[in-house]
Amino acid sequence: MALEPISASDIERYGYCPLSWWLNLQSEVTSEQLEQGEKEHAAVAQDLTDIVQRQKRASYWEMFVLGLSIVATAFGILGISLMNDQASAQVSAILGVLAIVWIVAAIFLLFRSARAKDKKESARYEQFVAGFAIVAMVIALNAITILEVNPDMARVVEVLALVLLIGASLALYLSLTSNRKAERMRQEHAINGEIKYVDKGKPRMLRSERYGLLGRPDYILAVDGEMVPVEMKSGRTPRGPLFSHILQVGAYCLMLQEEGATVSHGILRYGDIEHEIEFDPELKELVTSKVAEMRGLQQTGEVHRNHHRPGKCLSCSRRGMCPERLE
Repeated sequence: MALEPISASDIERYGYCPLSWWLNLQSEVTSEQLEQGEKEHAAVAQDLTDIVQRQKRASYWEMFVLGLSIVATAFGILGISLMNDQASAQVSAILGVLAIVWIVAAIFLLFRSARAKDKKESARYEQFVAGFAIVAMVIALNAITILEVNPDMARVVEVLALVLLIGASLALYLSLTSNRKAERMRQEHAINGEIKYVDKGKPRMLRSERYGLLGRPDYILAVDGEMVPVEMKSGRTPRGPLFSHILQVGAYCLMLQEEGATVSHGILRYGDIEHEIEFDPELKELVTSKVAEMRGLQQTGEVHRNHHRPGKCLSCSRRGMCPERLE
């Protein structure tokens, strides 16, 4: 029998106060503070999405630089060969060597494309560039035997080579500009690692079928072969990571691990302050035990406040409907 899913956000609410969690299940509450936090999260999510898109564009432009440079080289050599019929044998030899080099490079790109984890846009661009390289060098290699020596044709080919080199220079500029903007944004948000996931729009849910958990961290980084979930918290900055927030990050780590990822820690961010949360057996046991408690309370419906701190009640968004609130 499939377990009724419990979200990482519910685990965080339960860790804060079981009664607050229970009241939220009955009627979800909004507040000005919560709405402000959602706006801040949305702004950061948009920035992170922009970083990913800029890096992808930079990668695409780099491929165009390679492709245009290869084709420009081919046309340049072809133009030189057409200008001097006496040196055709030497040019043919040079073209032969270059053709081998370029074709090996193109085959390598095709191999990378076939092995790429992302089989979508980047793979198609690599195949496109590699195919262009092969075709261009085959044309250059056979041009002397196919075309008659023609000075006008030589000049046309050289102009084409120049235009392609200008295009390659422009593509290089666009690539550098996109990379520079992405790097500046990464520094602003202190991003250390490759952004693999951003909670924006309708991203996929992380899930653990074994424990019946689901959730969406604010973003996930790939660092040294590991997946690192990151959760951002708005509002006041505590002196250390709060227990309820640690539980939430632990839940994300657990779900990623259940999906087969290598996970040793997660990150909690309060503004510019960052805390690394180690995902060890103790935290995993703590998360799963809290989930078991929550399922038991869902069966009994007997849920009560678990603290005696008036200040905590004052900051609770469910305070207005709470029958056990402290004055």
